[in-house]
Amino acid sequence: MEKQITNRLGFGCMRLPVLENNEIDIEQVKAMVDLAIENKVNYFDTAFGYHSEKSEGAMKIALVDRYPRESFILADKMPMWKVESEEDLEKLFNIQLERTGAGYFDYYLLHALNKDTIKKVREFGAVDFVKRMKEAGKIGKIGFSYHDDLATLQDFIGDYDWEFIQLQLNYYDMEREDYKAEYELVKSKGIPVVIMEPVRGGFLAKTVPNAQKIIEENYGENKSAALALSYANSLDGVFMVLSGMSNMEHVKDNINTFNNPVAMDEKAEKVIADVLKEINAFKVVDCTKCEYCMPCPMNINIPKVFETYNKYETFKNQWIVKDYLKEVEVQPTECIGCGVCAAKCPQAIAIPDEIAKFNGIAEELTKA
Repeated sequence: MEKQITNRLGFGCMRLPVLENNEIDIEQVKAMVDLAIENKVNYFDTAFGYHSEKSEGAMKIALVDRYPRESFILADKMPMWKVESEEDLEKLFNIQLERTGAGYFDYYLLHALNKDTIKKVREFGAVDFVKRMKEAGKIGKIGFSYHDDLATLQDFIGDYDWEFIQLQLNYYDMEREDYKAEYELVKSKGIPVVIMEPVRGGFLAKTVPNAQKIIEENYGENKSAALALSYANSLDGVFMVLSGMSNMEHVKDNINTFNNPVAMDEKAEKVIADVLKEINAFKVVDCTKCEYCMPCPMNINIPKVFETYNKYETFKNQWIVKDYLKEVEVQPTECIGCGVCAAKCPQAIAIPDEIAKFNGIAEELTKA
């Protein structure tokens, strides 16, 4: 018999509280799980790699070992980036079963699919594997989480009759063409949606100052996360909104939001539109991408460096910088400080100095 989801708020296990030694604070997680279950939050979402591969074990201690298995829903994910053979699929899946002690997963995803990992899905028969696990009673529903462009999703979505798909959706990303189109595609196929990053890693909970002020003027203090979560929860075709909760206050606030959501009316539409204007106007480097600074004698793509810098300072997501450094042909560290670019910049940006600042940030992040 299929279990009933009792709350559209899902407990995301990617940002659990940690102690000073960076180990998961299990006692606090237990209290958070208790509060969630007391308030009919029964969907818990973990993954192989979360918390340096310790999230699944934390869920065993805080959830699986303390509650009847039929009382909660557990979602887990196959780390396709670690799969190098067909045998790895079963090996990794068994590790997950052992770590969680769950016996089976109610929802199971192929994790963080993109062009590269989709090649592995097809090459190693990952869809056939999860289908076999479903037939064996070890998986309830099969889905995947996705992080790539629309064309790749359009090509892949027909590989299986997916029972759900997990997408990054929030009012910021829905202004970006691919994100919105991917959501519309999944919805048009009638595939239920799980939302991840509804608060965009916490950025929409404490956003840029002017945007924060707009939200406070309209809804009061500490309502930024509520606005973002309420927006996500209002989208058609969504059956679950995951929130990565890091402390008891997050759990309490999220539960209260789902019990008393912000109305998605004309007022909310205007507030969100005004907030987005402020977010989009926020720049550390006032680069307009006019490219007057180009070409760089060292072939550095200067506008791209500053685009990445601004995105990082806005969202504080280290992967924005790390992914850029992996993809770019010429590293910004190649800058020789000649100043040819700065002399041509209409915004009078001290370009070599700003690139040096970015390089300092990048160096610290790559050490982490």
